[in-house]
Amino acid sequence: MEPSVNTDLPEKCSPCPEALLSTTTQEHLEHQPQRPGLIHFLRNICVKAAVTELALVISLIYVDRLKKVLTSMARGDPDTPFKIILSALLVVKKFMEEDCVGLNRLFSKITNGLYTLRDINTMERSFLGLLKFSLFVTEEDVLGFIQSHQDELKGLDILKKTSGSAVAA
Repeated sequence: MEPSVNTDLPEKCSPCPEALLSTTTQEHLEHQPQRPGLIHFLRNICVKAAVTELALVISLIYVDRLKKVLTSMARGDPDTPFKIILSALLVVKKFMEEDCVGLNRLFSKITNGLYTLRDINTMERSFLGLLKFSLFVTEEDVLGFIQSHQDELKGLDILKKTSGSAVAA
């Protein structure tokens, strides 16, 4: 007897449950505003959310940790890098700051309609789950990351544009 396959699923259903890597529904894609370049997007988030240099570096450490968790077969949509960096920055801001009420709503607003509050909430939960809530970063982790990625960090030219200054590269 062959296993039955449910063919009653809607055509616009996402094939993958992970919010960071999943295929976005076609309906959502049709109503989504044009995405800026990733560096422009990152710079905009850093400036409007007052992301410090330290928070940016820690978010990149989280992204590095996420890369180690994902298999080499993991594939995402064109906006997956946007979702990942946005989630990392959000989680860092919440972990480092006491007053984070309304931060998800702020991040949704900053994206200019790219991601709804519901999208942001889902991405955050998925990001935390993939990292298994392992958010602690030591000073040695930060200094080691800066030293290992010094050229890339300087090449980003984002740190000069953020409002805070906690780490000198």
